[in-house]
Amino acid sequence: HIGEEYEGVISGVTGWGLYVELPNTVEGLIHISTIPGDYYHYNEAACEMVGEATGRCFKLGMPVRIEVEDCDRFMRTINFRLVDQ
Repeated sequence: HIGEEYEGVISGVTGWGLYVELPNTVEGLIHISTIPGDYYHYNEAACEMVGEATGRCFKLGMPVRIEVEDCDRFMRTINFRLVDQ
């Protein structure tokens, strides 16, 4: 449901964002441009996203809290927003 918050686990790290899987197996994307507080670089070798100024790191398997931002039933995609932790 749009606007609701959930706990999830990072299931994929790419150059365009983080894929997060929820306990009910729904998977959505947090686009890199929506991650607040820093400019993030994708490190493919380490499969992680690292903040340029803060050093904040997002890795595969890491738990995160998300908010459902929007969904497209036709395209079968869901966009999440990272909730500050």
